[in-house]
Amino acid sequence: MKLPIQVLKKILVSSGYVTEKDFDDAAKSSKDLGKKVEDVLVFRGLTSEENLGKLVAEYLKVPYVNAGSLIIPEEVLNLIPEKIARFYHIVPFDKEGDRLKLAMEDPLNFEALEFVRRQTGLAIVPYYATIANIVRALGQYKKNIRAYFDKVIQENVKKASPDEDLIKAAENLPIIKILDTLLEYAVAERASDIHIETQSKEVVVRFRIDGVLQDVIKFHRGVEDAIVARIKILSNLKIDEHRIPQDGRYKFTIDRNIIGLRVSIIPSFYGENIVMRILPETSRPLSLEELGVSGHNLALIKNNLSRPHGMILVTGPTGSGKTTTLYSILNILNTIKVKICTIEDPIEYGIKRVSQIQVNPKSGLTFAAGLRSLLRHDPDIIMVGEIRDEETADIGVHAALTGHLVLSTLHTNNAIGTISRLLDMGVERYLVSSTVNLIIAQRLVRKICPACIEEYKPDKSIIDLLTNELKVSMPKQKFYKGKGCKECSSKGFLGRIGIYEALSITEEIKSLINQKTTASEILKTAVQQGMTTMIEDGINKVSSGLTTIEEVLHAVREK
Repeated sequence: MKLPIQVLKKILVSSGYVTEKDFDDAAKSSKDLGKKVEDVLVFRGLTSEENLGKLVAEYLKVPYVNAGSLIIPEEVLNLIPEKIARFYHIVPFDKEGDRLKLAMEDPLNFEALEFVRRQTGLAIVPYYATIANIVRALGQYKKNIRAYFDKVIQENVKKASPDEDLIKAAENLPIIKILDTLLEYAVAERASDIHIETQSKEVVVRFRIDGVLQDVIKFHRGVEDAIVARIKILSNLKIDEHRIPQDGRYKFTIDRNIIGLRVSIIPSFYGENIVMRILPETSRPLSLEELGVSGHNLALIKNNLSRPHGMILVTGPTGSGKTTTLYSILNILNTIKVKICTIEDPIEYGIKRVSQIQVNPKSGLTFAAGLRSLLRHDPDIIMVGEIRDEETADIGVHAALTGHLVLSTLHTNNAIGTISRLLDMGVERYLVSSTVNLIIAQRLVRKICPACIEEYKPDKSIIDLLTNELKVSMPKQKFYKGKGCKECSSKGFLGRIGIYEALSITEEIKSLINQKTTASEILKTAVQQGMTTMIEDGINKVSSGLTTIEEVLHAVREK
């Protein structure tokens, strides 16, 4: 439901959550960036989706429900056909006697209310839910998609016949149906990547879900060339090129949501293999809080975002969510008052009013070359996708020294290790201490499924490890896990969240860097100044029932 902006302003400002100035700034940015003002407020951390929902519900004089977090019984969900639920943006979530509780984007939509009343023969109790939560809840209609998926794929594999003309084969209806069904299933399963791998006698399709790869289907060889050709046509790649890697992009739409696909095709021994990264484009950028940043870490990051120059570095291994964190920071900083330029490899998401450059080593456009060119475009804020070499590090440091705010990533195990990494790249100590403002180290851990969470006692070996080796104080520490259920496909996990540590380069830390102090001494000082280490942040999330201690130890401990 889209409330008039003045009504929304009155609701939020009178609640005390948002000041009039912050709301007006967000409203200006929303108009300029083509986003909803509510989304701007949320990803800037000025309010939360939950608070916003409760305030709007109070204004509408209906109860609020966080529909996205509910586990809805199938018999209740099936009271309203999926097609109707998606059309009206409504989700039935509970039935008490002859009363049906209905989550609605617009609780005043009398047409939808009357339709549901006639469809079900029940008295309707409307609840307000944000559109984001409605979309999440609608995903539960896809619970039984697995059986449908297997059937459609196998039926169309049988119908598809190999054709020497790859263009003609790629346009056959069965091939189109196979790919469309594959994409729909991947989105419904919340997959981040689709892997299509050609083996000696079969083709294996795998999804990466919550960071873990799993097989979803296998079928006999014979149609893989047509599937590859179909993807190449959609991605604007060369169909007749089979000997070299190719990269491309294309978009598709599911339920009015635009999904971007980043396609990578490589030749292998038995044929071409494909990996497609799934990039939702219509969803709101996640705020730092939604990513899992909290407490002291959140305060440090927000404080450093207001500084006009210096470097903010995000570190961690590949796949730890560094780029997502940088995009969230960019969305906070993206206002009409600043010019933001990025040099990335690859560009994950397009951001309005941000000048984004794609690295292209073949044409000489490296991170260093692109960064050097960006400095001539009078930017206020620069994002470098990754500092990979001495030249990029040197240019980035000098950009921070000359009045720019520079954001970038590095591959190090922890925040303290970033200092040594920069020194190893040839950056002078005094430049490291005088330009780096903040270092954020992070990992991703799987979240416990809320439908089957239970308290448990971990093995004694884990307790001993925490208390003796990691020196974690655990008075009355509680531990949780998911026992496995239908909602999480018996895995016990559903989704992922970040664990973080943020190192602020204070005057004391600067002095220690210049004095060639060891990393352990710098860490000791940082902890004395209030730094929350990654293991501590992980333990906090364990106590909150967000993840398991095993997940935290697996993510944090160096192999």
